[in-house]
Amino acid sequence: MSAYRVIDRIQIESHILFIRIEPTDIKITLRDVFNSLSDIAWISDFDKKYIQDYFQVRAEETINYIANNIITQSDDKITSDTGELVVSELSRLTVINELKYLDIPLAEIIKSQAVGNDGFDFFSKNLNKVILFGEAKFKSSQNAYGSAFKQIEKFERIKQDVSDIKEIKEFCCEDSLNNHSNGIKGFIASFASKSTSTRNIVNGIKRNTHYNILKKHQEIICVAVNV
Repeated sequence: MSAYRVIDRIQIESHILFIRIEPTDIKITLRDVFNSLSDIAWISDFDKKYIQDYFQVRAEETINYIANNIITQSDDKITSDTGELVVSELSRLTVINELKYLDIPLAEIIKSQAVGNDGFDFFSKNLNKVILFGEAKFKSSQNAYGSAFKQIEKFERIKQDVSDIKEIKEFCCEDSLNNHSNGIKGFIASFASKSTSTRNIVNGIKRNTHYNILKKHQEIICVAVNV
C-alpha cells in the first residue's frame, strides 16, 4: 500500500500545478516516510568516495535523530513534531512519483546540521532542467498554504535559494545550475490542508499576495497534504 493517494490535480496556469494528496493510513504513512528517509542507496551513485563519505555522515546523523526523537515518539499520530517532516517528504515523493522529476533527498538528510536547518526543506529538478525549491508548512488547525508562500517569497527575496545551491549542486546537472545562475528557477509550496474544499483552497491561493509575487517564475507546484 502506498503512503498516499492523489485526490485532486488541477492546472491553475500553464506553469502552475496544484496537487492534493491523502495519506492512506497514518501508521503506514509514518513508516513509509521513515523508510524513504532511511534509504541512502543514492549515496552509491556518486563516483568519488569522499563525496560518498560526506553524505554518509550527514545522512546517518539525521536518520538516527529522526528515528529516536520524532518517529518513535509520534504514537502513530501526525503531531507538530512529525507534521512538517511528513508534509515535506510526502510532497517530495509526490513530485518525484507523479511528475517524474529528479529525486533529491530531503534537506534534513543532506545538510550539515542534523535537524532544524534554515533554508528550503526539499528540492527537485523538472524535465526542463529547472531547479525547484520546496518549502513545507504544517499547522494543526488550519490550511498552511499562506505560511508556505510567505516563507518562499521571503527566502527568494533574501536569495536563500542561492545559498542552498551549494548543498545540492552534486545532484544537479550543469545546465540546471547555469539556469539558476540566470534566474531561471521554480518553487514548490507544500502545506497541510484540512476539510476545506479544493476549490476554496485554490481560490485562496490565487488571492495570496506572496503567491502572486512568485508566479512570475518558471514553475510553481502546490502540494496540499490532508493531515
